[in-house]
Amino acid sequence: MHRALLVIALFKFLVALVAFTITSRIDPVLLVSCVLMAISSIIVRVVEEGEVAIVLVGLILLIDSIGVLLSFTQVSILYVLTYIFFIVWDIQILMLFRQLIQ
Repeated sequence: MHRALLVIALFKFLVALVAFTITSRIDPVLLVSCVLMAISSIIVRVVEEGEVAIVLVGLILLIDSIGVLLSFTQVSILYVLTYIFFIVWDIQILMLFRQLIQ
């Protein structure tokens, strides 16, 4: 599970870099989401409990939801689409982890 979270964190970071390259503006909520996902992979590695992963990914889903609400106030549609993609991505991760735990 921790490797999956680490791969997702790297993927989110690469998307954040692409969004930064296109818009020349750093989105702090997106960076917090990437960093929290990387920290979550370390926590899940240490604790080795699947329930902890579900709680942490749920927290990241909340952060991405806040990010999509904040991105509606900005002019860039790229961040709105990025956050919507990450929300769907996080929901899929939650469903996957839930199946792994059961």
